[in-house]
Amino acid sequence: MGTFLVFLAGILFLAGILFIKPRAKKDQKWKTVLNWGLYVIWYLITATGISFVYINSIVGHVKATSTAIFLFLGLSVVLAVVLARLLGFLGKQRRTNSSVEV
Repeated sequence: MGTFLVFLAGILFLAGILFIKPRAKKDQKWKTVLNWGLYVIWYLITATGISFVYINSIVGHVKATSTAIFLFLGLSVVLAVVLARLLGFLGKQRRTNSSVEV
């Protein structure tokens, strides 16, 4: 089971790279580096959190499991929102053609 989880984690990491690559390369150099750095940090925090929760739930540490879920899930969501905002997935306002200039 552990080998499958490592394989799945690697596949998800590569899929994430392929997903954000077109958007990350459009911006300036410093923003591209920031996006990739945040992606790697986000992935490491998420993978660490999932591993920590998995190990503690198997052993039966209820308090450590719930704390890890709160801590790592919170950090992961915050970093994911920041990364999505920097990449342009969130916060873009769409233009409508309802107002016509004369």
